[in-house]
Amino acid sequence: MKNSEVSTKKKIIVTLAAALLVIVAVLAVKNVFSSQIPIRNRGIRAVVDAGELDILFLGSSTFRCNIDMPVMEREFGDRVFDLCYGGNQFVAATIQYDEIKNRSDHSCQLMIFELGPLMLTEEVALTDSRVIWDLSWEGKKRLWEKMEESGNTDLSIQYEYFVTSGMDDLLTYPVTEPFYATRYYKGAKTDETPSPGKEILDNEEFDISAAELVPAQEQAVRELIEKCLRDEQRFVFLESPHYYRLQEDTTYQKYLSYFIDLLEEYNADYILASDIDFDDHEAEYFEDMNHMSYTGRQIYTEKLTELLKKKIPRQRATD
Repeated sequence: MKNSEVSTKKKIIVTLAAALLVIVAVLAVKNVFSSQIPIRNRGIRAVVDAGELDILFLGSSTFRCNIDMPVMEREFGDRVFDLCYGGNQFVAATIQYDEIKNRSDHSCQLMIFELGPLMLTEEVALTDSRVIWDLSWEGKKRLWEKMEESGNTDLSIQYEYFVTSGMDDLLTYPVTEPFYATRYYKGAKTDETPSPGKEILDNEEFDISAAELVPAQEQAVRELIEKCLRDEQRFVFLESPHYYRLQEDTTYQKYLSYFIDLLEEYNADYILASDIDFDDHEAEYFEDMNHMSYTGRQIYTEKLTELLKKKIPRQRATD
């Protein structure tokens, strides 16, 4: 074999080895250090950086769309935050709670968890790659173990979880981070989402009749309550109003009753959609069955603050 051929092969091997090392390094950064990369206006790192809080919402995109942060701030100042993920699950919320407690030296007067009846019927799975990005390496492993226990960790999920999820955010961080920083404010949406109109909402097809209870999600609710009781953390579960077709659905109401019974076992505090004078028949207030429009979230948040003010010591909320 000629020396030139040997040299060429060595160069190829060195190049491939270097490329492999770069890939391994990038994956290590993403999996081990992603939770430390500064993200403005959203995520666990931002919650920790926010310092002392009067109110922290912890839930799914329902909270992200239904809570208007400027309205909240008019009543509670800047010590409010909205930690939300698309399709967030109670199993993940228990880990998110621990991450906040372990990574922050600051206190929170009141944590508000989502009282989402249908969240009890969700299979334990990866629903939003942002969850993985925000968790520490220990948190990532714990969530993976929870998914593994539920049998939702085949090879493709493993590849998505540890390799591809969040990779686009990491590689485009300098460009996308400023964009996301304006799209969200303290975790809540900032865009003025309109309603599609009554005709569309009244004719949108949906069927939740086949929904079944997932024991792991119920157990996670219990764990969340027990963690708060152990830590002497004040909390309340909040049911957001949905468009009346979903709110009045018999399956939804079935699991709402189930959820209430669960909370009352612990004498846990909760706020139902019916506790707030909000018209869930008004199509202008909703973007879809589950999320509010810009108009809806402003009106709803105004009414919600009146209830929350009774649960927050005024000297803390206004000092």
